[in-house]
Amino acid sequence: MDTMVIATPWKNKPKCFYYNQKINCMPTEGTVKYGNKEYSFKKENSFAVLDWGRGVWPYKDIWYWGSASGIQDGVSVGFNIGYGFGDTSAATENIFYYNNKGHKLDQITFHIDESDYLKPWKFTSNDGRFEMDFEPIIDRNSKVNLLIFKSVQHQVFGYFTGKVILDDGTEVKVDKLLGFAEKVINQW
Repeated sequence: MDTMVIATPWKNKPKCFYYNQKINCMPTEGTVKYGNKEYSFKKENSFAVLDWGRGVWPYKDIWYWGSASGIQDGVSVGFNIGYGFGDTSAATENIFYYNNKGHKLDQITFHIDESDYLKPWKFTSNDGRFEMDFEPIIDRNSKVNLLIFKSVQHQVFGYFTGKVILDDGTEVKVDKLLGFAEKVINQW
């Protein structure tokens, strides 16, 4: 299984960096109990994502991140997309997984109506290889302001529909792939 690992610098903050590993399409099984309800997950159709990072981060920053994993036409697919957290002009964390093989993607932009995070989103890439619409279901949001510490988060869960072009030029259609996308502002 391919993974995405990146070391990201900050252009105007030479002592800051972010070392990050993300793994999509991790088969998952188990049970979650919530109140009187029990939810079972089978590894044939349930997936997790690992987001692990370390670094020296700036006091204030904004990031955009999205991720999804699932089955499309009988094949495991998933992706990690994002920007804003450091200088990604030389390399991005954007990658699409098709049958556990990673296909590196260039710059991707999140188009969000910030007046209402539950309105449809759009994702476009500078090279046309990742084009998605996003249908939000729920906005898990929080806002904390403790004078010197501040955090505004909108992690929105929903369905991705669109297309991705693999490294060999093959077009993969994505239809209602469950995932999330977020915009986070932190001052810590």
